[in-house]
Amino acid sequence: MPGDTSIIIFPDSVLHDNYYLTGTGDTIWLPPPPPDSAGLVFYSEYTEPDNGKSTGLPEFVIVIGMAILLISLALRKKENEEEEYAVRSPKMRKALAMEKAVENGKIYDEWLSRYNPYYKSLSPELRERFLLRTIEFAQAKEFRFHAMVEEDYMLILLSGAAIQLTFGLRNYMLDYFPVIHVIRQEYTLDIDKETYYGHVSKNGIYISWTHFMDGYRDYSDSINVGLHEMAHAVSYDVFLGAQDRHDHGFIERLQDFREEGTPVFRALRRGASHLLDDYAATNFDEFWAVCIETFFENPVEFRDTMPGLYQCICDILNQDPARPGIIIDKEMAGMSA
Repeated sequence: MPGDTSIIIFPDSVLHDNYYLTGTGDTIWLPPPPPDSAGLVFYSEYTEPDNGKSTGLPEFVIVIGMAILLISLALRKKENEEEEYAVRSPKMRKALAMEKAVENGKIYDEWLSRYNPYYKSLSPELRERFLLRTIEFAQAKEFRFHAMVEEDYMLILLSGAAIQLTFGLRNYMLDYFPVIHVIRQEYTLDIDKETYYGHVSKNGIYISWTHFMDGYRDYSDSINVGLHEMAHAVSYDVFLGAQDRHDHGFIERLQDFREEGTPVFRALRRGASHLLDDYAATNFDEFWAVCIETFFENPVEFRDTMPGLYQCICDILNQDPARPGIIIDKEMAGMSA
């Protein structure tokens, strides 16, 4: 599949306790690997093109510009009111999601059952939980559609992909990302002229709708753009999101995944035949995302082929798609025992 993360290493990286953050704010890494790990790190980096130009402007132009700005701010009142939803208390957001579920829950259930095999496989109790989280997620995000017409079912299915990944966690909102961009087809970025099916940057989550639907239409080929991009978003969010809301053991469990996955990743880099898609050899961040795709779409073979790596992902996400019930630790998931 085409790349989904532009990699540009900047020399002015700033070292933090848990990650490296470049001067552009785009790079996140796990803590520096041990000397024998061959520099394997998680990273998700992308620099949005800057087409701005500095010009000297007459004062009257500046005044007109300020007037236009004030008018624009006034017109954005409704938009700002919608944005307030994301900062409401979790209790209030859940209440609003419940109201929406009462109003439209039946049709949302039909959409998810038709297009998301993971949701369809859940028990009625877990479906209800999944649905409420999906509605809450959808209401908290701003979806921007490019070269296509927005439809309600798209918001639910996109949100469902995120909830699928975080279903076993207390923190499931990906707070760092208020905006999700939806593009009709694959697209090209000016920065590198490469073709993308999706990518994640500090400016949001980007997904090609056509390829998103292809991923769920064939749920056995271990290729799923929605899950792939949400995997990047989860690793991004855990470092740069609201830390006080996160499971603090998540980063430690990611470290365990890196240790277990390093030999597999090295084998892929040497060209070894493997269960995982070849794109996993691109870098360790892509290795993580491809593992997530395979984890959900081909869990039994993944478990039988690489039990250690599979168990690491089970521990990270607190769920096991290969077993009934899915959720492993109900307390970790925020469920009553």
